[in-house]
Amino acid sequence: MEIVAYIYKLIDTVLMPFYRFPDNPIAGYYLGTFILAFASVIIGEYSISIAFRFNRDMISRDNQEMNHFQKLSLEALKSGDKTSFKACNGIANEMYGKSFFTQIALSTASLWPAFFALGWMQYRFSEVEFHFPFSIFLIGDTFGFFSSFIICYISTRIIVTNIRRVSFY
Repeated sequence: MEIVAYIYKLIDTVLMPFYRFPDNPIAGYYLGTFILAFASVIIGEYSISIAFRFNRDMISRDNQEMNHFQKLSLEALKSGDKTSFKACNGIANEMYGKSFFTQIALSTASLWPAFFALGWMQYRFSEVEFHFPFSIFLIGDTFGFFSSFIICYISTRIIVTNIRRVSFY
């Protein structure tokens, strides 16, 4: 547990200047939280690209195998061989499921920095609460570090996705 506290203190030295930069503490809180969310998204994107590079050959092989058995099942269907169709289609479906869950596992590689960032925010801002002028169903009239980080994270994820989409076209 001491290592986590040490890492959180290292993060403090990098992030706290962003939280303290504006004179307005609320603006500083959101600026720092946005920077933290941005860093989480970027680190997550690099993590998923590294995970994909390590698994690229396996993913390619699985996709080729899935396509091969899909083609075989369609050929068997055209020739009227139901037994071969069912066998090949079953294997193609299994390969599709494996490919699908591999992609989900790779996608989770982009989320670990967000959980780490939330841990740091709990360490630093567990007492911070913002009050709404009204009550919201299922939320209440206050929100804290978790809600503010999630809002910043989702916004940052959308911005980075749109920037990446524009830069590739």
